Formats: sequence, structure tokens, C-alpha cells
Amino acid sequence: MKKLFLISCALLLTAANFASAGITNPYTVDEKLQVLFGDSASITTASTTYLGFENYSHDYVNHFLHITFTYARNGGAGFGCGLSAGYPPQLYITNSDPRATTTPPLRFQAVVYHPHMQHDCSINWYLYDIQFDATGYRWIVKQSGETEILNLYLNIVDFANTDWAALANHYPNSGNAFSMAFTPLPIRDDVVPAKPDPVIIVPGIMGSAYKNGVWVIDPILHTYDDLIATLVANGYVKDKDLFTFPYEWRDSNVFSANLLDAKITAVKAVCQCNKVDIVAHSMGGLVARSYIQSGSYDQDVDQVIFLGTPHKGAPTSYLRWEAGEFEDGAFNFLTKKFFEAEALKNGHSSLFNYIRNRPILSVQELLPITNYLKDKSTGIIRTYPTKYPRNNFLETLNSNISNLLDSGVRITNVIGNTGSNTTINMIRVGESSNLSWVDGKPDGFDGQTADRGLEKGGGDVTATIVGATLDGSIPNIEIQSSHQRLPTLAEGEIFKILTGKTASTTYDSGTNLDAKVLLLQLLSPIDVVVTAPDGKKIGKNFSSGTEYAEIPNAFYSGYETDEEYVVILNPLDGKYKVEVQGTNTGGNYGVLTSYVSEATSTTQQIDGFTASKQITTLNIGVSSSSPEIVESEKIITTEVLLNDILKAYELGWIKNKHLKDRLVMKVNSIIRMMKVRKGARFERVIDRRLAHMLEAELRRYKGAHINEQAYNIIKSDLEWLINN
Repeated sequence: MKKLFLISCALLLTAANFASAGITNPYTVDEKLQVLFGDSASITTASTTYLGFENYSHDYVNHFLHITFTYARNGGAGFGCGLSAGYPPQLYITNSDPRATTTPPLRFQAVVYHPHMQHDCSINWYLYDIQFDATGYRWIVKQSGETEILNLYLNIVDFANTDWAALANHYPNSGNAFSMAFTPLPIRDDVVPAKPDPVIIVPGIMGSAYKNGVWVIDPILHTYDDLIATLVANGYVKDKDLFTFPYEWRDSNVFSANLLDAKITAVKAVCQCNKVDIVAHSMGGLVARSYIQSGSYDQDVDQVIFLGTPHKGAPTSYLRWEAGEFEDGAFNFLTKKFFEAEALKNGHSSLFNYIRNRPILSVQELLPITNYLKDKSTGIIRTYPTKYPRNNFLETLNSNISNLLDSGVRITNVIGNTGSNTTINMIRVGESSNLSWVDGKPDGFDGQTADRGLEKGGGDVTATIVGATLDGSIPNIEIQSSHQRLPTLAEGEIFKILTGKTASTTYDSGTNLDAKVLLLQLLSPIDVVVTAPDGKKIGKNFSSGTEYAEIPNAFYSGYETDEEYVVILNPLDGKYKVEVQGTNTGGNYGVLTSYVSEATSTTQQIDGFTASKQITTLNIGVSSSSPEIVESEKIITTEVLLNDILKAYELGWIKNKHLKDRLVMKVNSIIRMMKVRKGARFERVIDRRLAHMLEAELRRYKGAHINEQAYNIIKSDLEWLINN
């Protein structure tokens, strides 16, 4: 046995002469295509082609790690008759996951290569077999997978069942074509690994919302529900080692990064640990990078998984920042509806004015820093930043990317790809006389050209492949997925990266597949309750002051916030009963109703006046087969009509008391009591003739005595009473 050990040492020392560089710490996984491993070249035999290091695989035998791979000869001139790998891998064994630290305690490190391959030119390839047990491993080499030429056993000093092993080339993560380093693996598959770090999910733009003044993660499109459900089903526990970080996505990512710093500090206090893992979707990845690359970074992130993060920006943001415009698609339509309501409520004259003057800095910070504008007249692609809107945030973030790459944080970059013609890659622009589009209006954006000036290519519908690529040294994991579906479709990969284990259960509810959304946005002073066609409710319980939450995949922002709204994902076809109740002293209100699908977006606005505690009923009709049609009506009673007149006067929209009193008198005159047939009961009915006369009289007062808004509300009230 002693003789065998000496022989093996000699073999290893011989192979070690090929060593050129050490292994990076933390260990960097860099699984390049195996044809690029070493300096091997293709050798074609009668039956097949061999390309150096190939056929890497692993499994567990009696719970111990088993690794196999093959070497092929390169067939070229050189040392001997052609080596198969000038830079063969090392077997690298540490007492913990070597990706987790810059100083992993090293058990063993040796080149895995048999010098016999230098001399026997008749053999094209060799099978390597490494089988671990409780004290070390057995190393077997076979010519052409059949004739055994080496069978050695190596004891490893202080070897433990909880150790980790990996194959690592001498050039891991150096940018060298020879680079290859495989994912570290535990020596045993039945030894409970160290407890994973707590994980924080950081959402992207529109991925957070207020619920009664408290931030919650994406209750609207439910982008992260499946990912969270998968993590919980596989052992994570909410608020113990699984956390979310909803935030004000309209603000600068730099500001949000400061809040993420505080969130991580709070999580570390809960788990009594030093580091966390981050799963960051879309713009959330820029928030995570802003923190890690900042001077405030506390060395407390173990690993970060980016999901569709636009590291170099996304061209769709050009439309928003330049002119307050949005591309088609359900997510973009929905974002636009939120922006429109916020602009209206906050007194902005346009979406452009709102985005620029609030300002919504996140939109600016998503602008690309690549060459993406093409001059319509010349076909020449402009060179950034000349004649581009600047993104100083991303310019700075990417200029010091070394702060991220050298931070010791383990990085995984996942990108989505839905095909070659789905994502804006280039925008063809011409001159514009508008105050907006100062850097160029997309060619035919208003419908004059088939592509509206938006030239599409590969990507996830939002982020391009180039934009979502972090750095040449960090390979992409590509998934066939749209931007919004990435957290769901990548959840198995995410769990494996976080824990090193395979998820036993994954979830895909399909809620965001071909999503349709019914959105009701309230312009105060009102609260709301919505009853679906099946009788289920969401909104405020006017009697008890509690909330209904009966409709699946629906969200009510709560009545304690000024931005009150209801979102119903994939609504039922039919009529929704919407009841609004006046708050405080009442006043003028509006209800914006939008039905949003991938193909279209329709919005109706209903205005009215309300008194304190007054309940007014609206009916909203929707159909998934005709999403462009939304039927909306306010149910008018004479009490509603009278109140609208009184409130219009209180607001000064009806100019004098005499006119107000005259209108009230006229309304009372068109109401008469009629005995119901087959009974002694009486009910109020409208005298349509008198109502028509009042409608005609109302027109005479328009302008001088009653403003446009009050006139329209009272006129629509009368028309409803006449027709119903």
C-alpha cells in the first residue's frame, strides 16, 4: 500500500507541472462548454469524435459522492504524442461549501491526471472514476473505458463526511478560454448540510404596493407567489429565514438600497446570523447591486441571484422617460393606468409631466447605457451617450462593477428569453417638434409604421439579452421565460442554488399566464366594496369597518390609504356591483375602471358627488372575450341626484343659491308617488316629461351659472333616470 501511495504521489507531482494558477476563493462556478476545456482539439475516429475533457457526471453510491469524466487526446504535436489537456483540473476538497468564504479550510488539493496518456498514442480516450468513502477516495483510470491502468486509494487526513468536493481548473473565472469549475458537492448526500442563509426576495418595478399604509410584495400580479410557495414547501419559513423587501419603486434605487441595508440588518437580528442570500428580480437586482457596490456595504450578503435584471438598462424605459408613453402588453398597460391615476390625483397635466416632475427616478435609472437609438434618416446607430438621455446611475454602477465582482458575494445571473422578435432592442427615431421626444420620436409610433419604430430582437419582452447580461466573467443561466414569469419558471434552479438540494415540490399557479386585470381606482372622498358575479366581495365592510377578502387573487389597498384601489386578477365574466360610500364630509369623487389584457386596455371614468356615509352603486360589466368593451353605469336615485346638486353648490360649481334651490325644487317636482298594482304599497317614479324639461333648462345655465363638471354630472344623472 505504501508503494501505491508513493506511485500516486509521483503521478500527481508529474501532473502538477501543468499548474499555472490557483483556485479562486470564494470558489467560482464556471461550467463552460467542455470543448473549451484545456487545449484539446477534436479527434475524429472511426466511430466518434472526442474533445478533451468530456462526459462529466456525478451521483451518490451508498450515500458517498461518485464522479466520472473522460479525457481525449488532442492528436496534435507537442509533449509526447499530444496531450488531452494542458491545464487539467484539480480535485479540490474543503470542510465547507467553498463558495461561501474567501478562506475555505482546505482538506486536500491535487491535479487529477494520469501521465500514461502522454506516451500511449494508440489510445484515444480514458475514463476517470473517483469514488469517495469515509476516509478518502478510490481513483480508477481505464483506457477507452475498458482496460484498467490505475486503481489507487488515497487517504485524506482529517477527512469528514461533511466535507465538500469539486473539480476546478487552474483558470477558474479568469476569462481564459480554458476556464472550467464545476459546482461543489457534499461528500455525502444524507448528511444534513449547514443551514442555508436566510433569503430576502427583492421585487422589481411595480412589484410592491401599499396595504393600509404598509408595503407588501406584489399583491397585484402575484409575480412572486409561486416562488415563495416553493421555498416554503421545501423548508423555508416566512419571517424566520424567508423575507421579502417591498419598497417605494418610484424612488431612486440608491435610496432603496439604503432601505435594503436596514432590512438586512433587521433580518440578521432575527436569524442571529452574519449573512443573507438575496433573490432579486428585475430592477430589484439594481437595488441589490447599489447596496453591495456602495461604501455602506457590510459584507453581509453570501450570494445574490439576479432574475432578469436590466444591468445595462431596458430600451422600453426610453418611451416612458422621453414622453410618458408605454409599449403594449398587460404589465405595461397596468403600469400606465397606475401612473395616470396618480398624475390626475396629484394635479399633473400629463403622464410625461408626472414622470419628470414627481420625479419617478426609477424610470430614468432604467434607461439603457448601450447603443440602442438608430437615426431614421441615415440608418446609423448612435453611440451612447451622444444624443441619448443619460443614465448616470447605471453608468456609475457599471463603472465600479469590480466592487461587486470582488466582494466575495456568490453571483448567479438568470436571464429570460422568449424568442428572437419579442423584445425592443433598437428604437428607430426621427426628429420631433414636441417638447417630449427631445432625443427622437420612434418612427411611426402613432401607428404610421408596422413596427412603430420599435425594432425587436431577443430577450424576455422587457430586458434584452445584452441588457440582462451582467459581465463577461459571470455566465448567464438562460430560461425560456418572459420577464414576469421568471421567478416562477426559475424557482427550482433558485432553490438548488440557495441550498444545494433539489426541490421536492414546485408551484406554478399560472395566474400570470395571459393575465387579465380589472382595476378600480378611487379618487376620494369615497371607500368601496366590490361584489363579483358569484357574490364574493372585496373592499370595505361599511357596517363593521372591517374588510372583505373573498375574491381569489384580488387585492384591496385598504381604506386607510389615500391611494385606494381594487385589483382583480383574471376577473369573472359578468357584472360587478361596485358600492362607494362617502367619507368625511363628502364631495366630488371619481372612479376609474380599467380592464387590461395583453392585447388591449380600456378605461371608463364615472364622476359624482357624495355626502358623508352616502352609498352609491355602480355596475361594471366585463367580458374576457371582448376586453376592449367595459360597460359601466352609476345607478341613480332621486336622492343621488339631489345630493349631486347640493354638493355641486357647496363646491362652488353651481354659482348661486337661487339656482341651487330652483334645481332642487324642479327635482322634487318630477317625483311622484304611484300605487303598485295588486297591493297597497306605493313607490316613487319619475315623471319623464318633467325630467326632459329640467334637462333642457339645465343647458341654459351651463357656463355662466354652472361649470362644465357639475353640468356633466347632473345631466348624466337625469339621463339615467329618464332611460331607466
